[in-house]
Amino acid sequence: MKKTHQFQLAFRFFYLFSAFFIAGTQVQGQLDLNGRDNRQLQELTEFNEVFEGGQTGFVLYDLDYQTNLYGLNADRRFVPASNVKLLTFYLANKILGHRAPGLFYQEYDDHYEVWGSGYPLLLHPAFTGFDEAGTWLANREKPMVFNFPIGPGQSVSRYGPGWSWDDYNDSYVYERSSLPLFGNRLYLNLSPVDAEGRQVLLGAPVSIAGELRELPGQAARIRRSEFGNDFTVSPDFIDRGSFPLERPLHLSDQLVGNELSATFPQQQISVNQAPYPPAEAMTALEVSMPDTVFRKLLQNSDNFLAEQLVIQAAARRYRRPDANAVLKYAKDTLLPAIGVEDIRWVDGSGLSRYNLLSPRQMVRVVMALDQEIGRDRLLALLPQGGTSGTLESRFADKPKPYVWAKTGSLSGVLCLSGLLQTKRGKWLAFSFMHNNFTGQSSAYYKEMEKTLGWCYENL
Repeated sequence: MKKTHQFQLAFRFFYLFSAFFIAGTQVQGQLDLNGRDNRQLQELTEFNEVFEGGQTGFVLYDLDYQTNLYGLNADRRFVPASNVKLLTFYLANKILGHRAPGLFYQEYDDHYEVWGSGYPLLLHPAFTGFDEAGTWLANREKPMVFNFPIGPGQSVSRYGPGWSWDDYNDSYVYERSSLPLFGNRLYLNLSPVDAEGRQVLLGAPVSIAGELRELPGQAARIRRSEFGNDFTVSPDFIDRGSFPLERPLHLSDQLVGNELSATFPQQQISVNQAPYPPAEAMTALEVSMPDTVFRKLLQNSDNFLAEQLVIQAAARRYRRPDANAVLKYAKDTLLPAIGVEDIRWVDGSGLSRYNLLSPRQMVRVVMALDQEIGRDRLLALLPQGGTSGTLESRFADKPKPYVWAKTGSLSGVLCLSGLLQTKRGKWLAFSFMHNNFTGQSSAYYKEMEKTLGWCYENL
């Protein structure tokens, strides 16, 4: 009996020690790699001469066996740039799914009172045929008053926290709003060549596209003032560069009212500043939110859609466009449920350098998306290496696609998080995060391709 008791104690000690050792090894993130593979990944990442020019984090996770494989600075916080859009998609999928509020309204005997929900597809040139709110507006027969309230939780600031003020003329920064039109952009394109070899410049909104002014001596192809929509173009504007061309508009209540009136001339439209009524006192116009939107968000890294989807999530949850409130809810409730805590998340697009997340947290978001929306759908939405989106010209060095991931870049920032399928068919989740470098991002992409290519061949 005494020997049996001693044996049981010894076995329990061995079991507890083994469990502790395994748990500790999992925390370090090297459970399933042998010494040779671990050293090889260290050479490719930790001791990489290119990566030494900045700060690098890398996490590799085996989805099939649910184990960490490798981690470098796994818990250090990095500026994620557009990798934030993975969080935005997670939030939108959780709160919206495939349905969203297109508008809020109150119907009276003689008119409608209307408030915006952040719905991004209204008259958007890239989503012709998907704009159900536009169809609803076209079929109203009573006068409509569009309200643009002011104050915290009632209005939307044109820029997110930490955005660069002087990006107003660049094609990747579009103002945020509760009632966007035309994707909050000027859209210009050339018509097909006619029988006589001529092309005509087309644009939306027409009132602005028709007022382009050629400015002799202007070096920039197209420019506008910060708080106006007076676009000037260079003398060689038509012959220089490619079309279509998109530039951000500066929004105002009056501009939106005028454009709605021009688009729906049969309607009597006016603007006001009445605050959002209580949720139960207004009706939500329910519209579709197709995967076409999410695909453009992720594959094209569309900053406008990212910001408006956060506003849409707020409108769904609170019946007002309070982006700060819905991001707080995500950080306090949604993300801790998947093991993502103690992060800084301030916008939907990742344009802000205030955002801070770790590679391990990014991988957990990827894992949650993989489990909750299904791998096939996730693969169809993410950029595919060598094939689509922002990875069309990257990771094309293998016989078949092997990387599906969201890119993210700012000056001195380059991040890549997503899924990898190895030659043996194993599925891995990964996150590469680089900050504070001064070299070319192309050199970093080349080294990431070496690392993930090695994973494809050897894991």
